[in-house]
Amino acid sequence: MFLKKIYKPFSVFSIRLRLSLIFVAIFGATTILFNMFIFKMMIDNLQQDFDDALFNYAVDVSQGVEIGLKGDLNFPPLRLDHGKILPFPLGTALIQVRHASGAVLARVGNFGEFNPPYKKDFERIGGGDEATYHTIEHISNIPSAEADSYRLISFPLDNASKPQLLLQIAVPMTLLETQISNRLTLMEIGIPFILIIATLGGVFLSARALAPVKNMIEITQNIKASELSTRVPVPLANDEIKKLALTLNEMLSRIQKAFQSQERFIADASHQLLTPLTILRQELELFRKNPSQDSDSFIKSSIQEVDILSKVIQEMLLLARADAGLGALNLQELSLEDLVFEALSRCEKLATSKSIKLKLNINNETSEDRKMILGDNDLLGNLVFNIVENAIKYSPNNEVVSIRVTHREKTCELVVDDNGPGIPQEQLPFIFERFSRGTNMGSQIKGFGLGLAIAQKIAILHGAKLSAENHTGNGARLTFEIKNI
Repeated sequence: MFLKKIYKPFSVFSIRLRLSLIFVAIFGATTILFNMFIFKMMIDNLQQDFDDALFNYAVDVSQGVEIGLKGDLNFPPLRLDHGKILPFPLGTALIQVRHASGAVLARVGNFGEFNPPYKKDFERIGGGDEATYHTIEHISNIPSAEADSYRLISFPLDNASKPQLLLQIAVPMTLLETQISNRLTLMEIGIPFILIIATLGGVFLSARALAPVKNMIEITQNIKASELSTRVPVPLANDEIKKLALTLNEMLSRIQKAFQSQERFIADASHQLLTPLTILRQELELFRKNPSQDSDSFIKSSIQEVDILSKVIQEMLLLARADAGLGALNLQELSLEDLVFEALSRCEKLATSKSIKLKLNINNETSEDRKMILGDNDLLGNLVFNIVENAIKYSPNNEVVSIRVTHREKTCELVVDDNGPGIPQEQLPFIFERFSRGTNMGSQIKGFGLGLAIAQKIAILHGAKLSAENHTGNGARLTFEIKNI
């Protein structure tokens, strides 16, 4: 939720700008964190080098302090070693020897009112520390201070378990401060400069990366209904852009196929509707010219043509409902057997007229009760009726149409076999297209070529499978398979 609130103001920007901002944000945060880590390690290393040099200097100075055999102290003037290169100016070092009581026994340098701490240093060295270090930042008490801060080392002069004498040396951290300041300035200037370069590079790279997408947009915007064969170029790289191009091309292929199918459907539907209308018009014209002719014959013929028109329109409306998708379904639990029984009762008159016997077998491959399916009663009833009616139409007189219902664990299957001429092999891929009819006996069979197209649409709408093939011997086989609930 929090990330959505942050992202919302950027949602109005173009994807190119958003990609650039995201890239710069991630790169900038990573760069800053990495440089902070490196800067911290660098400061620690410089501090360690500085302390090591200060420790070595303290050892050299401690060698100039003399302690008598009887414990008496002899402090000759402390000598400064000017022959070594150290990270601090030796001439400004403040040196003193301090007793555990707090008394200052010897000093070199102008301490002014500066009084270095010592009590905790005696305790820590007595506890085993080799030396102690402090950074003194409040140096207003030091006259003519050489730096903003001083580094103080406390080093034991005697080897007792609890030393009584400490050598304390405070040196200015001028060189260390300069090194840190220079590196900090470099980061303050370098990081923004790097981020600016990264921003420009991000904008450039995102533009190059999205150039194929821009090209696809321009191509698809210029595609017209008459140019649906146009396709977007597919990049060579196997990435998301290639997948997008392939997806767009597949979508364009589906749209082109749908347009072509729609055009064929309109042309075929117009032809199917025009034929009965033309016949009806001719009969009306004849009746108008010769009103004395047999009116019963005219009315019977007219009703027949109107029935044909109603049948075509009814099937086209059913096909349109199937095309409407899942929103047009009235889903309920159904029995495939009940749908078959209902279809057989509707087909009985047609089968009787051709002396065709309808043979029904119901098989259960499991010991459980019959399975139920989920679907639209009207649409699935029409599907079963169409494939049974199709088998009866294409079977010769005095033949048998076999209907088999099989209940399996996950699916129910309906198989309808006829003993007709079968489906020519070259027509099998197109048998479920609208207004598609087999050439074998096609002129002898009444129909419009919409039944199997409607059945296939209904099957697809229910996530089922309807297939056609030629079975062994003569005749075609239609198989419908749907999942159980």
